[in-house]
Amino acid sequence: ADVLADPQVDVVYLCTPNSAHRDQAAAALKAGKHVFVEKPLAVTVSGCRHIVKTARASQRQVMVGHGARFSRIFVAIHKLVQDGTLGDACYVEGDYVHDLGPFLDLPGHDWWMDVDSEGQLPIIGGACHPLDLMRWIAGEIVEVSAYGARRNIPQAPWYDTIISSVKFASGAVGKCLVSCGAKAPYAMNLSYYGTKGSVLNDKLFIDGIPHVEQFMALPIDIPPEDHTCAEELEHFLHCLDTGETPLIDATDGARSVAVCCAVAESIESGQPVAVQLEF
Repeated sequence: ADVLADPQVDVVYLCTPNSAHRDQAAAALKAGKHVFVEKPLAVTVSGCRHIVKTARASQRQVMVGHGARFSRIFVAIHKLVQDGTLGDACYVEGDYVHDLGPFLDLPGHDWWMDVDSEGQLPIIGGACHPLDLMRWIAGEIVEVSAYGARRNIPQAPWYDTIISSVKFASGAVGKCLVSCGAKAPYAMNLSYYGTKGSVLNDKLFIDGIPHVEQFMALPIDIPPEDHTCAEELEHFLHCLDTGETPLIDATDGARSVAVCCAVAESIESGQPVAVQLEF
């Protein structure tokens, strides 16, 4: 309350448990503060709607911290799609593998296990990485069909491995794998198969180049974990200075949460689920 009442505070940065984002972001916006919130925007579609509505009413900026959009390799893939080099998407695939097992007993991580408040953490907090990238690069996801497994972290109240088939508004199809229990090094991968060429992470193939029948390496170094906090915050401050809309505003962040919620619903229902995109 003291922070929100302080006239010298212009921006609130939320690095709190995911379930707290809804009320904290709304309170900050109502107090006239701009908000940078770590992904996900909220844990439910209704929570996202509340933040989006409050942001519009307050006329303050909101940015969601989907850091992968600032990673050099994914920026390069996005550019190749936007400039038409790869053509229209046929198939898009995203993977996120991050073993959470070693973190569960560490201080400050108990909220990860609170499924009643946080929902399916590997979906809301994990799948949001590749699903957001897939949306950003290939357009809106309109339907999902998903399966979940509890294999590597049996004490957890959530699925540790999730596979989702997705349908894009363009007619393209895709797949997203998330595992927060696999005994493997951290990895986040993205593949885009287009009508003119394809990219598998840092490997590029362009159709029609004579005598080239293999993927070529893109000249980009990929760190094992490409954290981009500085780039995200620099972009947000630039938007506050210029009045530009952040790369991931409240509505954009809400749509990524909506895809994740559709994944969770599909696992439980055993049926395809349409994504709620209107915010």
